[in-house]
Amino acid sequence: MQIRSTALSCAGKVYKVYRVDFNSLTELEVWLSEDPEVNEKVFPSPKSAYMPESFAGAPLDEAIRYCHGGYTKGFPMFMQLKKELERANVKAMDLRRSVPAVVGARPNVPNFVAGTPKTMYRLDRAKEKKFVDVMINLAYPGDTTEEQIRNRGILTLNLISLFEQNHMGVNLYVFEASFFAGEIFLAEIRLKRPGEATNVGKCYYPLCGKEFVRRLLVRVKESMPFREKWGIGYGGVLPEEMLRQCMNIKEGTIVIGPPDELGIQGKNIYQDADAFFEHLELKDEIRVVKYAEYLGSKDHPVGRTNRR
Repeated sequence: MQIRSTALSCAGKVYKVYRVDFNSLTELEVWLSEDPEVNEKVFPSPKSAYMPESFAGAPLDEAIRYCHGGYTKGFPMFMQLKKELERANVKAMDLRRSVPAVVGARPNVPNFVAGTPKTMYRLDRAKEKKFVDVMINLAYPGDTTEEQIRNRGILTLNLISLFEQNHMGVNLYVFEASFFAGEIFLAEIRLKRPGEATNVGKCYYPLCGKEFVRRLLVRVKESMPFREKWGIGYGGVLPEEMLRQCMNIKEGTIVIGPPDELGIQGKNIYQDADAFFEHLELKDEIRVVKYAEYLGSKDHPVGRTNRR
């Protein structure tokens, strides 16, 4: 892991960009466990350690240990809602079809009896393997609810599942991007690579744990060699135009922002799912069911219409 610094010119102003990338949650955990030096000139009273638990969750040492899958607050409900969405996804699965052919894996008896050339069945060819980057901006407004954060996490993992059903490999990243005066902070953590099974237990912590944002990413920020006095609030959320310049986000990358911008209200997972996919506009890339319609269909499990 290496801290990189570059310059960015935007709207007639030059910013100093400090960026740090972690290839996995384990790499982040190891780095923080080594207690990197705090930039005390800028952060004389580190908030990562002193913020109250009512706001930032478990103490810093415990929050660091959660990186290897130990964060379980609200996890049973997360998994329950995730499984309910997956039941609806069966309708969107892109299964390979058996088609008549001259050469194949099993005989086509009717065609053989009829004397036609295509006397075998073969599996229709799978689509060419493609790849997509999914990036989640972990910053969100102070009035965002835990249910909104939870549902955004569920819908992100559901999106990955749909991509993979459609023969697309997924890179999954989470990041924070903030700025103060003439300095910009970027921290990115890779959670998943193409072909790698999604570890829901590990993804759950950065996607839903307030400690990840309010303890760990704050602690990373406190170790940056800033020169500006970042102040009590530790900076503001980086505007999207500057974000895309700083991170060199490629065309086709899926950038997932705060829940309210995605239409996620946190009250009904099916309604949130429809709003989420409508915002992303992915109809040309993957098939997506209408989740609210599934809610009232005969396929929907009885008694599960409006769980939180």
